[in-house]
Amino acid sequence: MIELKHITKEYSSQEGTTLALDDVSLTVRDGEIFGIIGLSGAGKSTLVRCINLLERPTHGQVFIDGEELTAIGRKRLLFLRRNIGMIFQSFNLLEQRTAEGNIRFPLEIAGVKRRAAEARARELLELVGLSEKAKSYPSQLSGGQKQRIAIARALATRPKYLLCDEATSALDPATTDSILQLLRRINRDLGVTIVVITHEMRVVERVCDRVAVLDNSRVAEEGEVSEVFSFPQSAIAKQLILPELIRSAEGIGGKKLRLVFRGETADRPIISKLAIECGVTVDILYADTKRIDGKAFGHMVISLPEGGEEKVRQFLEGQNVAFKEEV
Repeated sequence: MIELKHITKEYSSQEGTTLALDDVSLTVRDGEIFGIIGLSGAGKSTLVRCINLLERPTHGQVFIDGEELTAIGRKRLLFLRRNIGMIFQSFNLLEQRTAEGNIRFPLEIAGVKRRAAEARARELLELVGLSEKAKSYPSQLSGGQKQRIAIARALATRPKYLLCDEATSALDPATTDSILQLLRRINRDLGVTIVVITHEMRVVERVCDRVAVLDNSRVAEEGEVSEVFSFPQSAIAKQLILPELIRSAEGIGGKKLRLVFRGETADRPIISKLAIECGVTVDILYADTKRIDGKAFGHMVISLPEGGEEKVRQFLEGQNVAFKEEV
């Protein structure tokens, strides 16, 4: 388990002090994929680097499996870092080494014998689907292939945790999907706990179990992905998760309801049934459906007919459709 307690990170320069993280506390449970989202400059990348102390917090504590990393010496920290793999947006492969050589590199640093390191590299090349690229150099690989090699390298020392800092941001949508499927398989089959830093909401929707939303260096809200994405509470979460919904309702007067369809209700003809049973017509201002954790989720914004507001609310309650009034 990863525990961050009251993490603050400040950077000093000639211009003054910049606060990158402000009293951040989070817990990442064993076996889950935990997402951290936020706008650029919110502190996401600084936070993930504080987990393995690539960035040392100005204040606060970092615990990995109950051991406080912020209180141990350098030798012990280097040893424990073998248990925390990390991948980056820019891949960070060694250009002078082959794909297999890149994967072997952390094993060589750890003192693993060459034959064992070669066997581990072959095993990981097969895991990421690139056995035929063992002797290829990074310049001969596509972006998606480079990221797969980077993932294999991060797994070389059999870490319990994998930190992903904008790992799909440089990839096209199809390649991103294949990398996310690989991460989900690594989490499921190898039991690796994964922390995903991203500004892409679809990445969180596809693979994450829980999510934290950062805003101005602080945690604005956190929870299960299905709950946060269905009912975002903070202004920043709404901006990130429901930007089209917010824009669709702007400048339109009258009362509006945001309907949230989850699971079974996402596939039912609620609006047509509402019109028939209540004898009212509603304008649909926005509608969107997506899948989170294999289940259908949807949002819809409707304008309420004058004089029929209560009838509509009672109908929706009877249909077990969650809704919230929007202004």
